[in-house]
Amino acid sequence: MKDKFLSVIKLLRIEQWIKNMFVFGPILFSNNIFNSGMIEKSFTAFIAFCFISSCVYIMNDIVDREKDRKHPKKCNRPIASGKVQVFEAIILAVILAGESFIIAFSINKYLVLIILLYLVNNVLYSFKIKNVVLLDVFSIGIGFILRVLAGSFAIGVKTSSWILLCTLFLSLFLGFGKRRNEVIVLGEDAKEHRKNLSQYNEKLLDQIINIVLACTIVFYAIYCVVGTGDQNFIWTTILVLFGILRYYYLMYSKGQGGNPTELVIRDKQLSFCVIFWIICSAGIMNF
Repeated sequence: MKDKFLSVIKLLRIEQWIKNMFVFGPILFSNNIFNSGMIEKSFTAFIAFCFISSCVYIMNDIVDREKDRKHPKKCNRPIASGKVQVFEAIILAVILAGESFIIAFSINKYLVLIILLYLVNNVLYSFKIKNVVLLDVFSIGIGFILRVLAGSFAIGVKTSSWILLCTLFLSLFLGFGKRRNEVIVLGEDAKEHRKNLSQYNEKLLDQIINIVLACTIVFYAIYCVVGTGDQNFIWTTILVLFGILRYYYLMYSKGQGGNPTELVIRDKQLSFCVIFWIICSAGIMNF
């Protein structure tokens, strides 16, 4: 019974919920960080996204279970290893999706729409887009934009277009970095695990990564200058640049990047950089 419970918890990918922190972006940048009502709504939207994202992970694991069994690491996932049966996973996914929509509806209809769009985007990703070169990573990027929009609609504030662009290009940087890691680690067997990996190569991905990295930094700097109304915010660019270069270093010098969430959590310098950036951004925007 204990093993089954632990397998179900593992299936939820709770460690990946950190991605849903993007929901708090709008309240951080809107001078409302001390507004208890907005904090409550942002947290509610965060919970809704945690449930729907776990639903999506379960759906992906069901679809990819045969391929995962051949993967050196993914073979240990609950469904691929047989610790959780497919019908059990389906029931859990339906419950999570239902709870997510109920929670979203308690905020407003716009949040329900964002959750629905996120689900549709991921269904398309699981069954089609994941095998389409370039579009697969852009689909992931759309998921992060929807997280930010969820936070925006939850509290009723408009999010800067520059922030949305920064979110998109940062997610593309992480996504293409992950593809690069898969191409290198899996080698000639890469296409057996993901069809479109045969269309990627290390040189192409290196060029794409450099382009989206540059765009991320430039767009963030532009936002700091024209989108915040506070000239002091430009200094947070230093933290953003350090964080991105630290990740770049770990990806190219240490062969990491296959799991961005895990890397950000485990690397002390990255973790400190993210936390310090949040503190500085909140301080500048709200004091």
